[in-house]
Amino acid sequence: KAGKTQMLRAHFDGPGGIKQLFTIAYPVIVSNASMAAMMLIDRWYLAHVSKSHMAAAMTGGLMVFACLSFFVGTINYTNALVAQYLGSGRKHNCSVTVVQAMVLVLLSIPVIGILSYIGPQFLSLFGHAAEQFKLESIYFQILLWSGVIVLMRVSITGFFAGIGRTRVVMVANIVSLIVNAGSNYVLIFGGLGIPPLGIVGAGIGTVMGRFVGFLILLSVYLSANNRKEFQTHKAWRFNPLVFKKLLRFGLPTGVDLMLNTGAFNIFVQLFHAYGATVAAAVTITFNWDMVAFIPMLGFNIATMSLVGRNVGAKRPDLAKRAAYSGLKLAFVYAGSLVVLFLLIPSQLASVFAPESTAADYSEVLPLATVMIRLA
Repeated sequence: KAGKTQMLRAHFDGPGGIKQLFTIAYPVIVSNASMAAMMLIDRWYLAHVSKSHMAAAMTGGLMVFACLSFFVGTINYTNALVAQYLGSGRKHNCSVTVVQAMVLVLLSIPVIGILSYIGPQFLSLFGHAAEQFKLESIYFQILLWSGVIVLMRVSITGFFAGIGRTRVVMVANIVSLIVNAGSNYVLIFGGLGIPPLGIVGAGIGTVMGRFVGFLILLSVYLSANNRKEFQTHKAWRFNPLVFKKLLRFGLPTGVDLMLNTGAFNIFVQLFHAYGATVAAAVTITFNWDMVAFIPMLGFNIATMSLVGRNVGAKRPDLAKRAAYSGLKLAFVYAGSLVVLFLLIPSQLASVFAPESTAADYSEVLPLATVMIRLA
């Protein structure tokens, strides 16, 4: 009995155990939850405008993420690389890695320019309702150009996740959420002398929130403590060896994320071609699916950080334990959401079907209830 207790304690308290992983993970989970909340609030606001506005935020926003997914996945490997350099004691290379990620961001700008032209043409292939197509194209254009900010944030977030200081990311994302929620309310519905802008206001408010969060991360990254410990002020140059390593291990992740997101994007866009009712039901369903999925990315980021650190320190046994700890936490969270999706799907669906709006959600709710159970 004492041996079993000691073994359980090692799983929770030991290096690479659940406790150490969760210490890194929970701020990232809160951060990702705030990002999910940012999108949910936008769609909840827009649901009060019309079903088409809410659906357009889903399709336009998803199209943006599909366009950025390759770069997001590739740059996200910054986390693992920073963690490996930290574990091996080469702290200066942590900041060098961030700069190489930012070089990749600069290389993404021409691609974003091309995608901003192609994106609306691609959306037109799915035969969405004319009103929704117009709205989603506008939302897509606004958010896509803020993708540079998103990728810069991913680069710096990888630094803080890699060194295990994820509370900075949490604070930045919570402030982003507050800015986004407040500005979107004013910009969507009008106020403070600003006319109602609808989905245009949702896009502008989201960009504002993202930019404020990026400024917080950048200011902490460039702080005196980081300059002293990681020499962040001396890393602003191209390093072909580190850049090549980032591409070598990051590109497969980027391609994987691009293929998964691209397939999911096409799947959702096809559903939205069935009309406003189906589009609204699918949007409601994937709003909750996002609640299930995005926080688990926190376990992913924390696991990547801890595994990378132990690989750098040449402790593959602890790296393996960290991976299993991440799986255990993810299964507990996902299992809890499964129970909610099966037991109270109609209540979850009704959150995005406000009674105060003129839009009719009577046909949407039964469909969304079935879809949430399937999700």
